[in-house]
Amino acid sequence: SVQQHLENETIKFVKYWLNKTKLKDLVLAGGVFANVKLNQRILELEDVDSVYIHPNMGDGGLALGAAFLVSGQKPINVDDAYYGPEYSEEEIEDALKEENVKYKKYNNVEKEIAKLLSKKKVIARFNGRMEYGPRALGNRSILYHAGDKSVNDWLNKRLKRTEFMPFAPVTMEEYKDDNYLNNKGGDHAAKFMTITFDCGEEMKKKCPAVVHVDGTARPQLINEKINPSYYNIVKEYHKLTKIPTIVNTSFNMHEEPIVCSPEDAIRSFKQGNLDYLAIGNFIVANGKI
Repeated sequence: SVQQHLENETIKFVKYWLNKTKLKDLVLAGGVFANVKLNQRILELEDVDSVYIHPNMGDGGLALGAAFLVSGQKPINVDDAYYGPEYSEEEIEDALKEENVKYKKYNNVEKEIAKLLSKKKVIARFNGRMEYGPRALGNRSILYHAGDKSVNDWLNKRLKRTEFMPFAPVTMEEYKDDNYLNNKGGDHAAKFMTITFDCGEEMKKKCPAVVHVDGTARPQLINEKINPSYYNIVKEYHKLTKIPTIVNTSFNMHEEPIVCSPEDAIRSFKQGNLDYLAIGNFIVANGKI
C-alpha cells in the first residue's frame, strides 16, 4: 500500500509538469528515484518518451544538478559510471601476497570466469575502476548464473544479508528485446540498474533467480564499448549456456559499503564464503586460502 501511494502521488506530480512543459523526456534525480518500480510506472505514462535517471540518483545526483545550475554549464549525458579508484596488476598481486592467498593468473580471465559460472560457482569480481553511485555494475560485483531460483535464500545467508534482497540480472544489450518488454525509452536507465521492466516468457523460464514476484526485473544492460571485460564474461557465458544473462549483486558484506581496494575485496571474500575471487587477471579459489 505504501508503494501504491508513492506511485500515485509521484505520478500526479510528474503529470502536472508534463502538461505544463509539454516535454516528453524526463530527467530524474533524488532518493525517491532509487525506487525502480516507480521509475517503470513513470516510463509507462502515455506522455513520456524516455526517462534519464542519474546513476547516483540520491543526494549525489541532486548536488551535481545544483552544481550544473549554478555554473551555467550544460548537463552531459553519462554513459558509464566507472569513475572510482583503479588498481594496477602489481598492487593487486602485492595484496594477494600480503594476505598469503594462493592464486593463479590467466591470460583470458573472462573466459575462465564464464566457465566457472556455467558450473554454478559463485564468483566475487574485482576489476578496473570502482562504480560511482549505489549500484554495483560489474567491477565490484558478485556473479552467479541466473537459473537457480533458490539463490535468493542461500546466497543472502552466505553474505549475512538477513532481509529479503532480490538479485538483479546483467544482460547483453543486444538481447534486451528478447528478455524485457516495453523497454524503449528506459534502456539508458537500465545501464545503471535504475528501472524495472516486465520480463518476457523466455526470461521467466530461464532466469528465475532475477525475476521478481510481480514478473519484473531490474536489469543492467551492457555492451562491449562501455565495459569490454565485463561484457566478454557474459558473452562467453552465453556461448556455453545460450543464456545472455547472469546474476549481479554488490560485492560487500551486509551493512558494509561496496569493496573499494584489493584488500577490501580479499577480506570480504574470506568473510562471504564464496567459491572464487576473480581479482584483476587473477583467480583465488576458496579452500586454498
